[in-house]
Amino acid sequence: MALNIDQIPLNFEGDFNNCKILPLTVGHINKTFKVLIDEIPLYLLQQINENVFKNIDGLMQNTALVIQTLASSMADHEDGLIVPELIKTKSNQTYYRDSEGNCWRMFTYVAGARTIETVKKYSDAFEGGKAYGMFLYGVSSLKPEQLFITIPDFHSLEIRYKAFLNALELNLSNRKSEAKAEIEFAISQIDEMMRIPKLIGSGKIPQRIVHNDTKFNNLIFSKSGKAIAVTDLDTVMPGSSLFDFGDAIRTAANSAREDETNLNNVKFDISIFEAYAAGYIEAAENILTEDEIDNFPEASLFMTYIIGIRFLTDFLNGDVYFQTRYPSHNLVRAKVQFELIRKMQQQLQSMQKAIGRIKARLSALKS
Repeated sequence: MALNIDQIPLNFEGDFNNCKILPLTVGHINKTFKVLIDEIPLYLLQQINENVFKNIDGLMQNTALVIQTLASSMADHEDGLIVPELIKTKSNQTYYRDSEGNCWRMFTYVAGARTIETVKKYSDAFEGGKAYGMFLYGVSSLKPEQLFITIPDFHSLEIRYKAFLNALELNLSNRKSEAKAEIEFAISQIDEMMRIPKLIGSGKIPQRIVHNDTKFNNLIFSKSGKAIAVTDLDTVMPGSSLFDFGDAIRTAANSAREDETNLNNVKFDISIFEAYAAGYIEAAENILTEDEIDNFPEASLFMTYIIGIRFLTDFLNGDVYFQTRYPSHNLVRAKVQFELIRKMQQQLQSMQKAIGRIKARLSALKS
């Protein structure tokens, strides 16, 4: 018997007898729905993807702890982030498992909200950087041992590259010939891209609790243009600020959509990079080290590369991880990431100079 999704909210605290449920198309992993009461969106309902998140109890313990920690930190800031509330089930659990074994959770909805898929305004980039920097600072009291590893080796290039080579060798979907140029590019870049993992491994870059999935559309903006909330907390776990900074830049400073089919539209906007970096460094300056800040430009290439080979690997494996809308969707995504790397490489020195200007400006404000 087909599951009636309208019945799912009835298992959570609150009155959902006359609610309306609308699907949202954002996100690659979980299925997300907006819950309306009297035509007003008040909650978000999510079906958790257990193919990705194997330990649901650990995932939800993380989510509850991160929300509690972030809310406590933001309470001390007049201009802090809004932190959505996790709605418990009627049996006081953090998630509900339905009769078919699917896991569901619910959050309060941030009212008057919008997300940004393509960043066109420098003010949006600055606000986004500030929000993610504030998030980094807000969870900085958490220790690595307090959180479960929801996805092991999530940003491990060594592991991701081995998975890519394995997919290449097995060629399970018989698609290798369709991705010849992308495969050659991925292989040609690996030695340079290993610089960031080596820095992290040496201890020069500190381990932190980070978001780990800082796509720009994981930010919620108010109608007035202020970044007011950070969403998608499933991958909050130990990592590096370089991961968060780089992943945000690959989405914010790319003039095209993540699945743009015309690569001529893929451009790297250095001004967006500088605006985002200014907001991020300003918000998290008290905890960031100089080594972290100086490596933000290279981190942008690194995260673009690692996401690119993940899309390419999934394409070679037959689209088993990311949600796709058509057969070549993951290959298109990989093409965009690799083209963006080429554009970033052309402006690497400009990125480094931008970081220098931000550091000098903040230093001048202190003196």
